[in-house]
Amino acid sequence: MLRPGAMGCSLAFAALLMACGTERVELGPEGQVVTESGSDEVLHDLAPAPGSNNAVPAASEASEVVVPAVNGERPPVSGAANLESPPARLPLATGCKKVDFLFVVDNSASMRGEQAKLLVSFPEFISVVQQTLQIGDFHIMVLGTDGRALQPGDPLPDAQACEEVLGAGRRRSLDGEECGLTDGAAFMTDTQLNLRETFSCAAQVGTDGDADSEPMAAMLAAIGPELNGKGACNAGFFRDDAVLVVTFISDEEDDDSTGEPEDWHRLLLDAKRGNEDALVVLGLIGDNNKDNGLCSSVAADAAPRLQEFVARFGRRGLEGSVCAPSYGQFFAKAVGWVDGACRDFVTR
Repeated sequence: MLRPGAMGCSLAFAALLMACGTERVELGPEGQVVTESGSDEVLHDLAPAPGSNNAVPAASEASEVVVPAVNGERPPVSGAANLESPPARLPLATGCKKVDFLFVVDNSASMRGEQAKLLVSFPEFISVVQQTLQIGDFHIMVLGTDGRALQPGDPLPDAQACEEVLGAGRRRSLDGEECGLTDGAAFMTDTQLNLRETFSCAAQVGTDGDADSEPMAAMLAAIGPELNGKGACNAGFFRDDAVLVVTFISDEEDDDSTGEPEDWHRLLLDAKRGNEDALVVLGLIGDNNKDNGLCSSVAADAAPRLQEFVARFGRRGLEGSVCAPSYGQFFAKAVGWVDGACRDFVTR
């Protein structure tokens, strides 16, 4: 079903996606990309993500409304010919209005450049999410990959002590200054003032973390009950009725988190009550074990365990190289994955 303004949103996404390079681009009258020199480019990278209907419609289709089928039947179209028809069953409510974005950023000694690339690409990513997907209710939380694991029954730490807890959202800068998160929470919201600056403050997680980083343990702790209960470090971040988008960035393999890729996948899926459409997993990781990988053994560790974890999410998982010169194209592509999940999302 074409949402009002869907054509405009899709064209806006296309323009932003192609603008990730250094050359200025514009859309021609038939959707082709025209560079400053006037040459046309084929939009190879604009294929919608699996599960997404985010295709650019033809001009003649822009005003067409398709009534969705329900259990193989279509509701009758209103009019005199249907006055005697029985009431149609309404379709299930689909789509998402809320998204929780979780960024798990390796804070070991070799990650300075990767964190800088994240800061540069984030504003474009969240802008496209807001404008193209029209999501007006989101949470954004950033955490590092080390810390003290909080155990069931442990007393709740105060906000300052949360900085030392594995999976707790970042509230302060490297210099210890408050980042100004709304209401003193561990996460940003759609009402956050100076979102770009606030994210930059929180996402610079530093490079003095434990060399034995645990991105998977940090991810699972961040959405676990110990950190999300009333008064806990991440209270209010994780919502049952929101799509969860996890982005983890690391130049190391995760050999230290407890469990195996299938365990991490199961636990994350369990947290969303088994609803695969409530999850999107984005991984920027080492790929020097692949033929076309961008990393060398010096730049990053091969990460087959993390690669397997992403792959287990199928159409809801997207892997990119942590060694890419820019993360802009990866995040532009990721918008399609988020769009696909939002279109299919049904709370259970």
